[in-house]
Amino acid sequence: MEIDIVSPADDLESLDGVVVVLDIFRASNTILALLAAGAGRVFLVNELDAARRLKAARPRAALLGERGGLPPADFDGGNSPAQAARLTRPGREVILTTSAGTKAIHRLGGAARVFYGAFAGAAALARAIEECAPRRVSLLAMGLEARQPADEDDAAAWFLAQRLRGQRPDFAAIRRRLLDCPGARRLRRLGQADDLEFCLSLDSQAIVPLARFGQPAPWAEAYRP
Repeated sequence: MEIDIVSPADDLESLDGVVVVLDIFRASNTILALLAAGAGRVFLVNELDAARRLKAARPRAALLGERGGLPPADFDGGNSPAQAARLTRPGREVILTTSAGTKAIHRLGGAARVFYGAFAGAAALARAIEECAPRRVSLLAMGLEARQPADEDDAAAWFLAQRLRGQRPDFAAIRRRLLDCPGARRLRRLGQADDLEFCLSLDSQAIVPLARFGQPAPWAEAYRP
């Protein structure tokens, strides 16, 4: 199995095989937390206005998202794994739009399978990938707003690559470093430090967000390997 680490600057449209989207602070973890809380489909929407239109068409869905790390004033909530259980209920659809993670899926139409990856679901993700037996796995480190590298996404890509190669990297050391990385400091400045506990937990969830392509937008659903 060939394992590549890629970024939004690469030709994502040409990726095949399995792609894992890594937006650790926080879209990957928000999607995982929503699905773990029992949400139905989590629609992954590119733009704010598209999310609002989808909400108008599906008024019972929760409208969540962020720009600049903060939820728009007319949304039901933000991009927060810590708040996921409060913002959804079993079977409820969710519409999510973020600065990076939900945009990635719209460039990955050539992939055989797309997962959203997180430390919290690392073991489940490794099992899901092994089930696929792919020739190639691309670990997509999204970075801050898909424009510049982020320590947490790069660390997750490295960690998952090591796991897939059968290694056992020292997560405790990674966690200590990431608790003081620029992304973590940014969340604290925004008053969202509660999200760090979920984002920097290891193997706390047994499901993996699996992306599906369709209308009215791509979505993620819970997959249990």
